Amino acid sequence: MNFQPFVLGTGLSGWGLLQATLNVQKSTFNQSRPILSDSNHFLEHFSSINTPEDIVSDRRILRVVLGAYGLSDDVDNKHFIQTLLSEGASTSEALANKMSDSRYRFLVKDFDFSTNPPNHKLVSDLARKTVESYQTRSFERKIGDSDVDMRLALGFSRDLQELMESSSSNSAAWYQLLAIPPLRQVIQTALGLPREFAQLDIDVQHERIQERTRRVFGTSEISELASERLSEQITRRFLIMRQAEGLSGSTSLKTALVLLSAIPKQFQ
Repeated sequence: MNFQPFVLGTGLSGWGLLQATLNVQKSTFNQSRPILSDSNHFLEHFSSINTPEDIVSDRRILRVVLGAYGLSDDVDNKHFIQTLLSEGASTSEALANKMSDSRYRFLVKDFDFSTNPPNHKLVSDLARKTVESYQTRSFERKIGDSDVDMRLALGFSRDLQELMESSSSNSAAWYQLLAIPPLRQVIQTALGLPREFAQLDIDVQHERIQERTRRVFGTSEISELASERLSEQITRRFLIMRQAEGLSGSTSLKTALVLLSAIPKQFQ
């Protein structure tokens, strides 16, 4: 049986309905034939993964590994992935440590073949965690087939938390955020920054996006933004702004009306 996750409605109304059906939809999706088959295949062969070639030569294993870290689009870049895994992350010269997108470092941190034994042999319960992440992110990708904004909203809180936990400083976290497309899109949209913002010098972006975040959300500390309260506030504002953009002939007045409609009754 195959199951296509669905979204009913857009904006905050669609978000509320998705949250209400999320657990049932995810459970059904995880039992669909392609997901269940890939998951079981990975679990069955995990103990036999000893080299990077064991991952890239088996498309089903590669699909699970890359999918677990939000890197499914790289499934055909086998040489690139093999190089990443072979070099590991133990030296500053390793390719993964030179990349601005920290998702590659997350991948190599767990599947590091520069050590003996490979790091995935030492990480407790990594096989199960990898499958769970693969299933969650695969579900989000399928939701994205219906509504890209909902996909971004579903992954935002988790991805921001992971970024916060892996960053050496708040400044470094912001540079990394700017290099991760899903996180960047949610934050930039929630702040009302135009697409042209991305064309500015990266150091200028780094400074201005923190200034704007402090004004809008009261802090630019990633550790605070990753809290349940603020991450939900950012997610809701992102969905509101995206809904406003979709209004035909959208004006500042229409945007204001949409924003006002989203304020909880107790604050109206």
